[in-house]
Amino acid sequence: MQADMAAELKRLQAQTTVTSIKGLHELGKAHRDQVPITALGRRPVIKRDPVAFIDAIESNLIKELLPQRHAKMAANPAAFFRGTAELMAYDLSHEAQSGLRVLTDGDVHLQNFGFYASPERQLLFDLNDFDEAAPNAFEYDVKRLTTSIYLFGADQHFEESALDDLVQDVVRTYRKALKNAFKQGALERFYASTPVEELIADLPEEDAAFVRTMAAKAAKRDNQATVKKFTEQVGQRRRFKDDAPRSVHVDQGLEIALMKGVLAYQQTTRADVALLLGQYHITDIIRHSVGIGSFGTSCYLVLLTGLGGSHLVLQVKEALPRRRELAPNDLTIDQEREASEGRRIIAATQILQKASDPFLGWFNLDGKSFYVRQFRDMKGSIDVSILDWRQYAAYGRVCGYLLAMAHAQSPMAAIVAGYMNKTFDETIQHWAKDYLHQVIDDYAAFVAKYGH
Repeated sequence: MQADMAAELKRLQAQTTVTSIKGLHELGKAHRDQVPITALGRRPVIKRDPVAFIDAIESNLIKELLPQRHAKMAANPAAFFRGTAELMAYDLSHEAQSGLRVLTDGDVHLQNFGFYASPERQLLFDLNDFDEAAPNAFEYDVKRLTTSIYLFGADQHFEESALDDLVQDVVRTYRKALKNAFKQGALERFYASTPVEELIADLPEEDAAFVRTMAAKAAKRDNQATVKKFTEQVGQRRRFKDDAPRSVHVDQGLEIALMKGVLAYQQTTRADVALLLGQYHITDIIRHSVGIGSFGTSCYLVLLTGLGGSHLVLQVKEALPRRRELAPNDLTIDQEREASEGRRIIAATQILQKASDPFLGWFNLDGKSFYVRQFRDMKGSIDVSILDWRQYAAYGRVCGYLLAMAHAQSPMAAIVAGYMNKTFDETIQHWAKDYLHQVIDDYAAFVAKYGH
């Protein structure tokens, strides 16, 4: 990941010797002559079999978990959209692109933002899923976010015209926030944080109170609460609870291999965290699947017990190559292709989030790559299905702002800020609304095969 972004910076420097923000903005404006903003709103006719793409992804997943995965995805078009980032990535790669690349999240949607704790135990709200992260044209993330606003909004039966206005407003928020970010210096952008109280400062008190309530729930999901919820005392030993097929204990051979993996992980995490982990020993491991898109990957929880009987739960998630790379005709995943994926995801997390879990790290094991983080520690999300219209609109704008602040860490973002104008708002809105038809068609094809 660092190599990709360094190469991007060198490419930018080779193109121009401009070093002022104003000069970079002017380069962005000039880029409209090469790629008119309106070109980003045109969707070519793309013929593909969505079920073939889904089958390609699922050939790498745990077979016994696929029925549950299918049930999650069949719930509604919004859930299907969450579980099929590969389809949109393929479509976006076959249409006009700005060519202005930043480090993108790759799977931005309304439910991929959430609460989490900074290393100083301050509750933050930011992007929280980076499995698909990579350098891409900046509009990839904007298009995926705005499409999700339509999909989740339709599930709530919000008015179509109101959603049209909201999507333009969210794009406008992104555009202005990115431009405003470059009124600060690089260090100010780097140190910018997203504490909950600052994010809700401009919200009406009723909406701010709602966010505070959600934040309070997330804050209660600390390590002690996690241990209580997911483990039980069995004789002299604390163990994870089984809940097959979602949560099952692994066999002894895999348990030993994962123990070795956790030792390797300690070589990639922070020095102070590695020293802390030296005071713990592994007492149990369970396979535990989460999410929708990643449901069915090899995902584990590791229970560690320390001095005085304290406990810590780490999550170990398989780091597959980005799903856009798993095309239907190229299903081979091997150590050579997967070896750096855990590191890619951790690097993207550290770049795109304003502060990150201190327990982040990665390791490779038996031809697979994994990344590690603390499980559920003050983590939580806002369930958009319970929001009223005003709350939904405010939440969408916050997400647009956070996306801009994440993109602002990339060297090309100053040019992007100059490239965008008011035309961008309407162009993206029309594109996202048109793309809904593609999502609905794909969803119908999926349900026809797997929705029974």
